[in-house]
Amino acid sequence: MLPACSDDEDGAAASVRGATTSGVGASGVMMRAKQGTAELQITRVQPGGTKPSNVEPNTWTVFVYLCGSDLESSDGDATEDLGEMVGASGSENVRFVVETGGAKKWANKNMHAKQLQRFLIQDGSIQEVASLDSANMGETNTLADFLTWGVKNYPADHMGVILWNHGGGSISGVCFDERNNDDSLVLRELDDAMATAYQTMWDKFEFVGFDACLMGTLETANVLASYARYLYGSEEMESGTGWEYSSIMEHLAQNPTCTGAELGKVVCDAYLDSITYKEDRDIATFSVIDLSHTDELLRAFNRFSQELYEASEDAGTLATMVRGIGLIDNFGGNNRSEGYTNMVDLGSMVEACAEAAPSAGEVLDALHAAVVHHQEGPTHTKAQGLSVYYPLQIEDANELAVFEQVCVSPYYLSFVDRQAHAATSQDGTGYEDYDGDTWFDETGWWEWLFSDDEAGESATSAQADGYWDYVDEHSGESTVITFDKEPQFDKDGIYGFKLSRDGLSNAASVSALVYQYSEDESDFLLLGETYDVEGSWKTGKFKDMFDGYWLSLPDGQNLSITLAETADDYVVYTAPIELNGKDTNLRIRQYLKDDSVEVEGAWDGIDQNGSSSRGITKIKKGDVIVPLYESYGVEDDAQGYYEGDAYKVGKTLTIDYDYPPEGTYDYSFCIYDVFGDCYQTDSVEFQIDKDGEISYFL
Repeated sequence: MLPACSDDEDGAAASVRGATTSGVGASGVMMRAKQGTAELQITRVQPGGTKPSNVEPNTWTVFVYLCGSDLESSDGDATEDLGEMVGASGSENVRFVVETGGAKKWANKNMHAKQLQRFLIQDGSIQEVASLDSANMGETNTLADFLTWGVKNYPADHMGVILWNHGGGSISGVCFDERNNDDSLVLRELDDAMATAYQTMWDKFEFVGFDACLMGTLETANVLASYARYLYGSEEMESGTGWEYSSIMEHLAQNPTCTGAELGKVVCDAYLDSITYKEDRDIATFSVIDLSHTDELLRAFNRFSQELYEASEDAGTLATMVRGIGLIDNFGGNNRSEGYTNMVDLGSMVEACAEAAPSAGEVLDALHAAVVHHQEGPTHTKAQGLSVYYPLQIEDANELAVFEQVCVSPYYLSFVDRQAHAATSQDGTGYEDYDGDTWFDETGWWEWLFSDDEAGESATSAQADGYWDYVDEHSGESTVITFDKEPQFDKDGIYGFKLSRDGLSNAASVSALVYQYSEDESDFLLLGETYDVEGSWKTGKFKDMFDGYWLSLPDGQNLSITLAETADDYVVYTAPIELNGKDTNLRIRQYLKDDSVEVEGAWDGIDQNGSSSRGITKIKKGDVIVPLYESYGVEDDAQGYYEGDAYKVGKTLTIDYDYPPEGTYDYSFCIYDVFGDCYQTDSVEFQIDKDGEISYFL
């Protein structure tokens, strides 16, 4: 360890805790925060090595941790990127040092699935320099060993790290190893690996970049600020082709004195320019983050979070904030069909809560100072460069246990914890008597959270004693939505309701669910969600405005649609389908000016391990599509999945937007509360006749 002292920006003395060399339980950052004050004192670890005398100025080594996974075994994407590295015009002063593994098979003869291999790529040539027994690339020690070995054997004046693979955001991390049950490096493991390698270094990495989805997050920036000057990453999923590596090699060869900010701009712009599929380009984002501004951003965010937490004691204010956050830009699906990452745009979230939090402007100023370059496609024009975890829909207790380990503010964790507690209380009053003392301690914020457990593994006190288990104990059915007028038909035959004062305070959004009968009428099939509901958040009155139109395949089969994205001039729906025998989701864009519809393609979404699929698959002539539906037994409410009929795509796939087939359907309101749970009203039946006319059974 190399202890040191420095003064933070607020003038408070800060002692640095050195990281252990084992890489277990280490942390490059320590935070201190006491309840009643929003000041966050931050200290960071220093490098522990000495610069070798033979390191030449203006030399570069970029370490590439290439975890191939299904991106390689199915599509050969890693092999393609290796070809870009080798084929670039380089120089003797620039080299890629690559470790390969994590794939069940490789699309070239140089890499072998049952080994970890290390390659030197320099000036147009590739050479294998080491071969090791296979190891899990989703484990701390595998990355730590590679970086420690690399820094020792290939030191340079400037060094960078690229993590290549799938990403899942702040909770599920990066580098999912296909040979090891898709185990990934979560941020705590990434922190430990970096801390171990840092003991051999004399300076920070110039950059750490993620050629992976969803890793441009505030939590990632906090971890890496101890070890690197810049973070390169995307808030959203990446296209399947990923970065353009020849541009990196060639820029460094021609501009060896460039900074991490200058290189990051090249990486960003070349990546977006290389995306050929319009739908991938539309959703693309990329940011270059100056990590020297991270601590300023964290302090501002902690002050903001204290104001957020205190304001959330009032149910009406909390509801207003939650509704606002529900409308902002988010990344990685976040819907019932494609799964949830719970990553939202940081700047947009701060703006949505600005009325309740006076420090919002300080956070935005610090954020904009940190984001030195960013690009977004037309889907994400409001994205501001970094995302942050927010529980749009909590999967289970383990998700919050992981979040606890990476959350950057005790007040923000208390804000999230309060909402989760309220969701599990029978009457929703958990937010009023919630006690946030759990997340404050005299010894500090992160320092006490990460003590080693009896097994010698890093664990938080709350995780160890099962603190978050309460999340798994509630049904997910809201108990806090109440009415002045229960759902009913008015004198004009319009179906609607009026929320009570408390119900309005607890409500976040109102939509409706539509069902149809299966052919044998034994099951209800969920056709999906419609937002054709008109209402007022002042009066609490809402009514059905459903016009009967629905999206369907050319053969007339309705699709089970969920709203995936909204923009000023279009919306994107997603529907579960089977495409050529594989479960995925069909993405459909509808333009609001004329209701015209176009097919974007298919996206697999977020898998059970939290890994985001990369890129959207085009639908081609001859593809076979089977629509899928959630089903509910008419007699016993038994849940399952129902498969429609196979449809073979002709020259192009067109989606109809018209009245569904003649028949009987069910309709119910779905009212989401501010804690993420849904209150679903009793359903009513309606009939669609051959002319598309809707009539309810009153």
